[in-house]
Amino acid sequence: MNIQDECIPPSGYYRTIDDWIEASVTKDTPSYSMTMRNGRYVKIPPPVGLEEPPHWAFRHSFSTTIRERHGTVAIIPGGKVCGLACDIVTPDNMLIGDCTLDRKHSPSERNISKISVMPPLQKSPYPVAVLALKDSGIYYHWMMDVLPLLHLLRECGVAPRTYVINGKSSAQFQYRTLEALGIPREQIVESGPSLHLQSRLLVIPRCVGKFRSRWSIDFLRRELMTANGIMPSPGKERIYISREKAKKRKLLNEEAVMDVLGGLGFRKVYLEDMPFLDQVRLFASAEAVAGPHGAGFTNTVFCNPGTRVIEMFSPRLVHTCYPMLSGQLGLCHYYLVGEGPRPPEYKDTHDRSADIKVDIDKLKRILDIAGIR
Repeated sequence: MNIQDECIPPSGYYRTIDDWIEASVTKDTPSYSMTMRNGRYVKIPPPVGLEEPPHWAFRHSFSTTIRERHGTVAIIPGGKVCGLACDIVTPDNMLIGDCTLDRKHSPSERNISKISVMPPLQKSPYPVAVLALKDSGIYYHWMMDVLPLLHLLRECGVAPRTYVINGKSSAQFQYRTLEALGIPREQIVESGPSLHLQSRLLVIPRCVGKFRSRWSIDFLRRELMTANGIMPSPGKERIYISREKAKKRKLLNEEAVMDVLGGLGFRKVYLEDMPFLDQVRLFASAEAVAGPHGAGFTNTVFCNPGTRVIEMFSPRLVHTCYPMLSGQLGLCHYYLVGEGPRPPEYKDTHDRSADIKVDIDKLKRILDIAGIR
């Protein structure tokens, strides 16, 4: 292939990566996919609130047996990763439809299919792993959806020299957590318009399914806590995660809430001001964690079983992610829905900007139910 051929955009597409793997059997560069982790069938205990019946958001996932995600790793010898959307191109210059950050458009409508010339091609003789995820700039998704992909890579025996992440959604915590996992900054490439990278082995780890898996939680605890010499300790800390410095989803009556929580031994923390490993140590020693719904609750992944978690919601955003995490870890999760009009049941407005105001008497009641006195 000459330089001119290397700059030709994809000539078509395979619908899925499995379609390419099947087709590659008849080509000179066979690819393959491995299932590294099967998801378990589990039933997770629901969070405890003041309402009867519980808020509708908790009635389905917590009342039935669910299947956790399973993890797969696809390997494409000579594959390429391209552009801001991390499009995957096969050795026969075909786009893979289901491997991209641009889920809104069909393969024929994506930017990579509309350009006339590709950026200059870079080649790596070493394995390259694609860790790009649309919402990876959100701390919860980075921790729970992206970092566990490294466990799949280790299990399949591949040791990449380069890791490609979503350049449109990059954040400092990504580099800090990767560094804590032994991956230096120089091995990380952010996707962008000029990305056109071909690898001897292009590796694409993925988690398939809706519900996060216990194996991914165990990986985070083992590699970010235990491996850094941080051991869970008997609960000592009572912490309140403040969103005072956040741009949205603030607790409007935080001062009144802290009057109550402070009298019970809680201290206010601003996680955005703390080094990452200090956050891990803090949550590993917590006996109770409270605050408005937000990414800081991701760190309850480092808490001890039995830690009590008090999560406050806006009526316009009641989410199951942290109660499910608590259920998998054996934490005691309690919730309080704030004041204001509620949307109709089973209508998820998912208003991420909605501020929160809680009824102080209700807060005292849920703290009493949680045994926090």
